[in-house]
Amino acid sequence: MTVYLYKIGTNTPMLTIENVQSCTADSVTALGEDGGLRTYAPLAENCELSSKADCSETLRADWRAAHPSDKTRIEELEALVAALLFGGEGE
Repeated sequence: MTVYLYKIGTNTPMLTIENVQSCTADSVTALGEDGGLRTYAPLAENCELSSKADCSETLRADWRAAHPSDKTRIEELEALVAALLFGGEGE
């Protein structure tokens, strides 16, 4: 798979990464020309990944939505518990 690293708000790739083996919100691992794995990390916060050359996808944002951080999970759980205990009404 090939992914394109682009600055958010643009549609021009800054970097093309070929032979991608895995991809997360923070890194891309690709097979190098020598057969070894090459990891691109950390990725800048103002950049996004797309598997389309027109940079129309947001693979990092999609990954984050599918794999929330522990902090996000705890915040969501706290909100759910508060809603259950206090009826979910405003303060």
